Amino acid sequence: MIELHQFRPFWGLPNASPFCMKAETYLRYRRIPYKVVPSGPRKSPTGKIPFIVEDGRVISDSEAIIAHFESRRQDRLDDGLSAAERATAFFVRELVEDRLYWQITYMRWGDPSGWAVFKPDLVKYLPLGMRGPVLFLLRRMLLRQMQQRGLARTDPQGAYAKGKAVLDTLAGLLGDQPYFLGDVPRSLDMSLYAFLANILDQPHGNPLQSHARTLANLAGYCARMKALCWHGWPD
Repeated sequence: MIELHQFRPFWGLPNASPFCMKAETYLRYRRIPYKVVPSGPRKSPTGKIPFIVEDGRVISDSEAIIAHFESRRQDRLDDGLSAAERATAFFVRELVEDRLYWQITYMRWGDPSGWAVFKPDLVKYLPLGMRGPVLFLLRRMLLRQMQQRGLARTDPQGAYAKGKAVLDTLAGLLGDQPYFLGDVPRSLDMSLYAFLANILDQPHGNPLQSHARTLANLAGYCARMKALCWHGWPD
C-alpha cells in the first residue's frame, strides 16, 4: 500500500495545503490505492510535503509524485496535447502555484481578519510545542516573505487585487470548457482545482473568496472536479 504523507484534513477541506490536496486529488482520480499518514515537512527527507513511500522508496513534491505514477501508464493524462498546449499548461501551473499559494497564505496568515479566525483553529491542530514562540516566529517569517511580494497585512485591498487578477485570468482561460484544456481533466487540473478549492471552499469568507464566487465558470469547474474526484468525501 502506498503511503501518502501529508497534513491532516482541516477546515472541512481535504487538505489546507493545496500541494497536498493536488497529490491526493490525482491519486483519487486515478484510483490508485493509498493510505494517508499524517505528517509534516520535518518528517520528509527533503523537507517537502507531501511525499509518498512506496516499497521503501520516498518521492516528495506533488509534481514529482504525479510524474512518477504517470510514467507507468500507457494512458497518460496529457496524451494528445499539442506542444503549445503542454507549454501553456507548464507556464499556467508554475504561475498559479506561486501566485495563489501566496494568496492562500495571505488569506490565513497575513490578512488580520483571516488570522483572527485561522489562528484559534490552527492552535488546536498544532502540537503543544508549536503553539507559542514557534508559531509567532513562523508567522513573522511568513509576513516578511509576503511583504517582499507586495502582500502587506496593512493593505488587504491591495494584496487581494493581485489574487483577483489571477482568478480573472483563469476564468478567461477556462471559458466555457469543462476543464482547463478541453473536455477531459489533464495534469494541470489536478493542480488548479486544489488551489481554487482552497480559496472557494474554506469556511471563512474574505474578499478573494467573494470575488472567486462571482466567476461562475470557476465555481462550476470546482464543483465538477469535486464530484469527479472527491464524491462522498470524507469517506
